[in-house]
Amino acid sequence: MGLRQKFVLIVAMGICAFGTLFSLALLEQRQAVIDAYVARNRSVVTMAISLLQQIEQRHQAGEFSLAHAQDLAKETIGHLRYDGGEYLFVTTQAGEFLLNPQRPELEGRAVASLAMAAGADLGALLAAAVEKGEGVARYRFTRIPGGKPLDKISYARLYAPWGWMIGTGIYVEDAEAAYGKSAWRLAVVATPVGLLLIAAIFWLARSVAGPLRDLSLVVQDIESHRFRGTVPHTGRGDELGQLARAVYSLHHVSEMEDEVRRTRELIATVFDASHEAVLISDRYGTIVQASAALCRISGYGADALIGQKASILRSGHHDEAFFADLWQALLHGEGWEGDVWNRRANGEVFVVHQRISAIRDNDGTIINFVAVMHDVVEKSRRQKGQRYLPLHDPLTNLGDRTLLSEHLARVLSQAIRNGRPLALLVIDLDGFAKLNAAIGMVAGDEVLRFVALRLMKVVRSADIVARLGGDDFAVVMEEFCGIDEIRAVATRLVEAMRAPVIIDGRQVEITVSVGIALAPQDGRGESPLLKAARAALAEVKAGGGDGFAMASGVGAIRAALV
Repeated sequence: MGLRQKFVLIVAMGICAFGTLFSLALLEQRQAVIDAYVARNRSVVTMAISLLQQIEQRHQAGEFSLAHAQDLAKETIGHLRYDGGEYLFVTTQAGEFLLNPQRPELEGRAVASLAMAAGADLGALLAAAVEKGEGVARYRFTRIPGGKPLDKISYARLYAPWGWMIGTGIYVEDAEAAYGKSAWRLAVVATPVGLLLIAAIFWLARSVAGPLRDLSLVVQDIESHRFRGTVPHTGRGDELGQLARAVYSLHHVSEMEDEVRRTRELIATVFDASHEAVLISDRYGTIVQASAALCRISGYGADALIGQKASILRSGHHDEAFFADLWQALLHGEGWEGDVWNRRANGEVFVVHQRISAIRDNDGTIINFVAVMHDVVEKSRRQKGQRYLPLHDPLTNLGDRTLLSEHLARVLSQAIRNGRPLALLVIDLDGFAKLNAAIGMVAGDEVLRFVALRLMKVVRSADIVARLGGDDFAVVMEEFCGIDEIRAVATRLVEAMRAPVIIDGRQVEITVSVGIALAPQDGRGESPLLKAARAALAEVKAGGGDGFAMASGVGAIRAALV
């Protein structure tokens, strides 16, 4: 085949390809026009729904009655026009027209009654809208009374509070007319362009296709992060050279993106690995990021914190003036630092030392707040070691669970070695969860403080009192003169708690249940001893509480107080 025949073949192939692509473009353009009208219908209906919601809000606010609201809504929707006269219609879920500005004679009539007279078939549209909340359907309808039924595409959406179906549509012949104009414009533009493209096919095949293929391979390698060579054709002075140099720039951008990604991953790793708890919020105080350390000390998961206000951590132990001063300092460009009482997810309070800084953009507008905090007790333990740190519960100032464990480990070994018994009393408030819900967490904290004070007054001076967590307390008794002395302490403890306390001018009734275990009879270690004491405590709870019980080591003696 000669060179001329090759040229002819290339041009013929170009013409066929152009014709095929042009035909496909026309088909896609036709569908795009219809889709655009449907999308427009959807946006118009959405706008109408928003108007109904505004009117409904005014009705809910008591400005006027429901009937007045619906009349106002129909009047508002009835005056809406777009695209030179298109309108919205309203029906009930049962298919009865409430509003049809173009055909007011249809108002009050059922859609089903129009099927024979006007060729209407809105049933599928309304059924879909009722079932799914919205629907699109093609049906036949008349422009004017007695006119010829025409194909129409409508979109309808359910407004559930009133049971209204809001819809609007476009006659297919209007869409076809718009498509015809669009197709003609496309043909006018595409034909000369296509001819020029066909004329350039051979030249492009020889002088452009090869370099483009090379650059395309380079781009693919860059996208897959496999490119390690040099970008070809960067020395050319034409557009391909410019493209090659752009690909070279893309390569460098890709390398910088990789570096940024690695830096972000490193920052995220450091963020979550840090012992410091970090909270990042937007300018309105909504949490956007929470570190793993914050989740650990607060008891909240990251999903539970992100999207919430930072006030979710408030304990209620600071007044509004405290937070007003804090915000005043932040909004005036100063940082803030100090101790804050927060509350964990389980309701317990904890004290953190907190530093808050405002992050500003180039204009000085605050865009974020960053709070870095640490649990005061935890940090002190890490820095000083538990041996030298007083381990106390910040709410009640009693020893905490760690202090109790250390003390038990020491005195249990002495008691077993010397043959001197030891008693562990576990105290639990009766119905504290309901009480806490009734009076609030802050008042509940005050109740726990009262309980701690009464425990300290009732027990002997040598006894160790600790808060195990929540509303659980424990007392360790050594050097006692028999079971009767233990019972006497338990009796005083239960009776002392019965006296009501006054919280914010409100009288609160308190009772407790006490479980008692002896070492070594009921256990030689902390875990079995606590288990035995809690079993005795459960026996008291089962009997209605407000009393104490001994564990099995002394015959399961139950001391009921009257």
